[in-house]
Amino acid sequence: MKNMINQDERILSLRRKIQSDAYQILIYGLLASILIQQFILKAPFSQFAVEFICLILMGIYMTIRHLTAGIDLWNFKERTNKKIIINGLTSSIISVTLIAVLAGERNLKNLVILFLIITMINFIANYTFQYLNKKRQRQIDDKLSSDDMDE
Repeated sequence: MKNMINQDERILSLRRKIQSDAYQILIYGLLASILIQQFILKAPFSQFAVEFICLILMGIYMTIRHLTAGIDLWNFKERTNKKIIINGLTSSIISVTLIAVLAGERNLKNLVILFLIITMINFIANYTFQYLNKKRQRQIDDKLSSDDMDE
């Protein structure tokens, strides 16, 4: 800790960038490992469950930390309802296509049900995150406004 005090901001910024890059490489490595084990090696879920759980928990952790810090992850200020709908439908179509191709699902009824479920979850998540982000941004703005008034 003592030698951290003597480093300038440029070095600290570069260290953080390197750590961020390593984190991204780890995330993509976990995702690739899961996809390879599930769809190519046809491994049972128990074989890659730990990687899957770690990937999901890291995503949840990052989302919660960004929301509580008031960081706008998805640029909601510029996102209209039309963009949210288009993005939701696009990601649902891509997800169902990947499931059909990689998992070999051919039952049209199952694919339609999956499409509807993924679309619904996507919309609920987008609107929930948008609401929580706006609420947190208002709290931060109110706090900053009250701090300015106090001075």
